[in-house]
Amino acid sequence: MPDQPGRRDKNVAVALEISSGTSTIALVDKRGEIRYRCDARTLWGRPAAATLDPYLKAIEHALAYARDEGWRVRGLGVALPGTLDETLRRPLSVAILPSLNAFPLSDALEARYNLPARLCVDVDAAALAEYYLGEGKGCRKLLYLTLNAVMSSALLIDGVPVRSARSSIGHVAHLLVSNGGLRCSCGKRGCVNTFVSLEALQRGVVRALRRGDETSITQRVQQGEQLSLRMLREESRLGDIVARQLYSEVERWLTIASLCALKLYEPDTLLLSGSMLAAGESLVAGIRGALNDSCGTIRIAMSQFGRDAALIGATVPLFVKQPTNAMAETNTPIG
Repeated sequence: MPDQPGRRDKNVAVALEISSGTSTIALVDKRGEIRYRCDARTLWGRPAAATLDPYLKAIEHALAYARDEGWRVRGLGVALPGTLDETLRRPLSVAILPSLNAFPLSDALEARYNLPARLCVDVDAAALAEYYLGEGKGCRKLLYLTLNAVMSSALLIDGVPVRSARSSIGHVAHLLVSNGGLRCSCGKRGCVNTFVSLEALQRGVVRALRRGDETSITQRVQQGEQLSLRMLREESRLGDIVARQLYSEVERWLTIASLCALKLYEPDTLLLSGSMLAAGESLVAGIRGALNDSCGTIRIAMSQFGRDAALIGATVPLFVKQPTNAMAETNTPIG
């Protein structure tokens, strides 16, 4: 919606959240309000220039909109699914867009638009949004757990993202929660990723079908729906035994993984987010209850910004003064 003249601060920043299907570009103000939003296709398997082209065109539309509205653009913030080099100025590894690996993205954006550019790992950006603007306000040590296709996390101490000995706290998907189980892509057994992920749900459905169990999940998937915890919750309420069992297993392993993460990082606040957790407050309430029995002094809540957290958080470094290359270190192993 257009800004109301004279009633809002006219400072905004451009946010780009890169994702595997459709990426999002927005204008965000210092309070975390999204004032303009548009989408751009993510093009796979292209050279860096071709990969960036849809994003740059969308950024230019956003800048034109800001100019028409009389807004001052503070800079550009990019949230990406991968890791950054030590300077935080270029992607180190972006699995979905390898042509951006080691590409001088900040320099390229600054040269093109004559604006400061800041890069964030997407889960770190989401945590920044919550720490400065959302549910994480006032805490010193924030642990942010998100469950989409896989589990990932960010740890902030005094508003600064923490790096681990393995370059990113986000590797919590490989947190060991069991002595057995299937072998993970990392080569180990017992990683939370093998129990709590979209792939784990899909394997559970396949196992049930091989046993000859009947479930309405397959019909919904065949009709084009994405397998999710919301679907499992809906079907379990309708009496689907397979859905009920899978839903219960995810809750159990998610609770175990959360407890492991809490023991490792000892935060004062735990925030939960992600599309896989959009199954309703009942799942989160069950997890919260189990965790509070063991971690009663830790505040546990849902993310305030949900799916927009990374988009909003990408602009936080442009509004909040932080030390250059600020990123705390920890030697805590992830798996």
